[in-house]
Amino acid sequence: MTEERTGHMQERQETPERGRTASHGDDPARDAGAAPNRIRLVAKRVLFYASAVVAALFIAFLLVNYVVMPLLVRQGDLVPAPDLVGRSLVEATSAAEAVGLGVRVDTERPDPDVPAGSVLQQIPPAGTDIKCGRTVAVVTSTGLDLRAVPRLAGLPARQAQIDAESAGFAVSEIVEVHTPTVERGMVVGSDPGDGSIHPAGTGLRLIVSLGPRPLELVMPSLIGKTPQEARVIAEGLGLVVRSTKYERGRSRSGALRDVVIVQEPPAGARVHEGDGITLRIGKG
Repeated sequence: MTEERTGHMQERQETPERGRTASHGDDPARDAGAAPNRIRLVAKRVLFYASAVVAALFIAFLLVNYVVMPLLVRQGDLVPAPDLVGRSLVEATSAAEAVGLGVRVDTERPDPDVPAGSVLQQIPPAGTDIKCGRTVAVVTSTGLDLRAVPRLAGLPARQAQIDAESAGFAVSEIVEVHTPTVERGMVVGSDPGDGSIHPAGTGLRLIVSLGPRPLELVMPSLIGKTPQEARVIAEGLGLVVRSTKYERGRSRSGALRDVVIVQEPPAGARVHEGDGITLRIGKG
């Protein structure tokens, strides 16, 4: 009896403890309060590590920018740029590499006095201090700029001159000739002729037509004619009265005034259609 009573008492004592323990571990309110604390703790740790990474990167940037780069820049030796002008590109490259520099061809242009492939210009100029490992920019020659003379025959003189200059040539002379088949003002041909190859800038001579050659005439006598009569006769022959002057005197025909007393060219002279003449009229 005593043992049974004692056993029951122990069970009653243990039962509340187990109840208290179960209720304490399974309390929802306590668990709900613990979750935000754990989140805040994790967030603080993430923020701490992120701040540490940012600080490390900033310090690395400062070291590279203000310590490493200046050391790298200062370690490049300065050398004077060699004189490359006039040398072939192969020779120029060798001369530059001998002092630790490179060569870069920036552009090419024709030059009648410098062989193709030779250096015309360099940047920086010879003697300029430059860091080892840098490059010298050069302009090289393509030699003579040879071009074909364009076809100019049959063009108006002005258009032919424009076309010649557009092709890289210059019109150095214009020669006018009479031609029976080419209209006045049109180009008969050029010298050098079209299709021939010459250096750009070569001067061309344009041959321009004056049209058919005018008829050759014998100058008639206009002495004693009135100015109006003389003009009609001259213009009928294709001549042009350029000047009419009045002066005192008697003509050989005995006329006193308002008639031709002198003419140029004189009667009997050889003249051509379109030539001009001068008349002097007596004032009596």
